Amino acid sequence: MPENAAMEILIRLKNVAPAVSRKLIVPVTIRYDQLHVLIQLAFGWTNSHLYKFELPQQPDLEYVGYVDDMSLVAEQIPADQAYLFPDLQQTKLIYTYDFGESWEHEIILKRMLTFDEIKHVQVPSCTWSRGANCAEDGQDPKYALPFNRQDLNSRLKLWSRAGEQLIRADDMGLNPESDY
Repeated sequence: MPENAAMEILIRLKNVAPAVSRKLIVPVTIRYDQLHVLIQLAFGWTNSHLYKFELPQQPDLEYVGYVDDMSLVAEQIPADQAYLFPDLQQTKLIYTYDFGESWEHEIILKRMLTFDEIKHVQVPSCTWSRGANCAEDGQDPKYALPFNRQDLNSRLKLWSRAGEQLIRADDMGLNPESDY
């Protein structure tokens, strides 16, 4: 039986119209903190806020970039200490970015891919998209960057070669210069 090497995941930004979604191929070994950076790139965010991943069936558990020792709501596990695959096999995930704006994303496993199936595929990569990036921090929509899949895949290629530095997308030149 062929071994799974990658996952195709659908990430849908909730509660926005028109709809905004991205389909990514990511390695099966991806951690939550790494997926956070990919989502930042895929949706045009600036990696300027806190985030968390939640499993709807386990509301008392969160994977976070910053552990709040005073949290009484849920057990918090550092995002760099947990892998996406085991959880995503069982359920969809909710990723929330910027707790003030509460940008909620639903993440669904679409299919598993073997080494043979990704032989000529860039991992990670964006294979499908819908909708433009949204402006961050409640800014005027004119500050939102249009979505460009070719540009995103170029950034994801850089990301895949960055090693452990990949967690800090804001410092790697992966985000375009801002005019605001």
